[in-house]
Amino acid sequence: MSQTISVDFDGVLHSYTSKWVSASVIPDPPVPGAIEWLNSMAEKFEIVVHTTRARSADGREAVALYLIQHGLSDRAKRRIVVSYEKLPAIIYIDDRAWRFQGTFPTVTEIQEARPWNKPA
Repeated sequence: MSQTISVDFDGVLHSYTSKWVSASVIPDPPVPGAIEWLNSMAEKFEIVVHTTRARSADGREAVALYLIQHGLSDRAKRRIVVSYEKLPAIIYIDDRAWRFQGTFPTVTEIQEARPWNKPA
C-alpha cells in the first residue's frame, strides 16, 4: 500500500500572483520546480492536490489540465487526485498552514500570517 502526501494548489504549485478570477481560470505559471517535484514525488507516493477550485467539476478539470500542460508526467497523472477535501495523508504541504508544536497561535500571529510569496 502506497503512502499519500497532500499538496495545496494555489500558492504552492500554482504561483497565484494574479487576483482570483474563477475556479477554472488559472493564469499564473507554476512555482519554480513545482512540477518537477510532483513528478519525482509520484515515484514514491500517491498525491492529493487539495484546492477550493475542486468544489466544481470545471475547477477539478482546470487544475488537472494545468498540471498536464506544465509538464506533469504520465506516471504522475495516474497517481494524483485533485480534491476539495484534505484527504488522509502522511504530510500536508500548504502555504497558509501553522505548524502545531504544542502551542496555539495568538490572535496577532494569525492576523500577521502571510503566504511565502505575499510579504506584509
